[in-house]
Amino acid sequence: MTRSASLDIQVSAALRRLDDLATREPGLAEAAAFYRATIPALHDAQLTVPTFFLNTARAREKLESGRPLLLEEDLPLDIDATTSLFLHLCRILENLAIDGNAPRREKRSFLSRRRYAWSKTEENHTSDSQGTAASRASAAMQIRLAVEHYQLDLTEVWAAVAMGDETRLEQAASQQQLDATLLRVVAETSLRPALRAWSQGLYGAVDLNEWRRGQCPICGNSPRLSEIQGKEGKRRLRCLHCGAGWYYQRLRCAFCGRRDYRSLGFVAVAGQEEKYRLQTCNACRGYVKVVVTYDPIPLPFLSVEDLATYDLDEIAAAHGYTSPPKAKTIS
Repeated sequence: MTRSASLDIQVSAALRRLDDLATREPGLAEAAAFYRATIPALHDAQLTVPTFFLNTARAREKLESGRPLLLEEDLPLDIDATTSLFLHLCRILENLAIDGNAPRREKRSFLSRRRYAWSKTEENHTSDSQGTAASRASAAMQIRLAVEHYQLDLTEVWAAVAMGDETRLEQAASQQQLDATLLRVVAETSLRPALRAWSQGLYGAVDLNEWRRGQCPICGNSPRLSEIQGKEGKRRLRCLHCGAGWYYQRLRCAFCGRRDYRSLGFVAVAGQEEKYRLQTCNACRGYVKVVVTYDPIPLPFLSVEDLATYDLDEIAAAHGYTSPPKAKTIS
């Protein structure tokens, strides 16, 4: 079976999982609808990403010096294709407001300041949800029109996102009076096919097990998920952006690197203890969601697992934890 065929099967399985999740948790229907539209689009876009190579010697040198592999490289980003995907994602968000399958109630905007944290809905917020969906659709349309009318420089936005420069991103958004949070989410998502294709192409260049830092060894982003794998229970951090996974000590904060057991904590939702939990750090106030799994989570399922663990995001936020923490203390 080819890698493409295997990915197609994984995409279909991920969509079925989303349907099941939306059925069991109606409050997540809007989020599920968004991912249901974006996962196939990202998969198709990934198949046409220009190849990027990095020789083994340079890859080893970069990892040994603590520099992620894609940083400081002349990456072959297809601007036209990525722009087209960006606009397509905007249209998906616009259509969610009028989609008959979208939810009719929502506790708060799914595009919160915490990245990709979708929230469960409650019965008594019907009108607020409809207004929020309409406002989000309007914001997405404004972003799309700014790009189509050449009023927003997407290369500047992508550069800000790649460097994690929130100030630069907010400045680009404010110049056109755009929603900075929504702009960041769409920009990050539109870059995922390229990052994931390049990440997979780099796996043969170097052994990522040599990496001992919390940030992603491929693209430099912070992890949102952590896998506890196999019978030995080894821990792997996962990057939702490029999909990379790398081993990391279980009793160590992925953000500040602290190993003090008094600073680290674990939280679980009743009934989910065997599958999902939350690892927190009282020192930097960061958190990572933990998924117990025998095999690595397939790429199309990363967003689904992030959505399925929304309860953990809610718990973390209620206790003042963020992911990644506001202070960039990654070791």
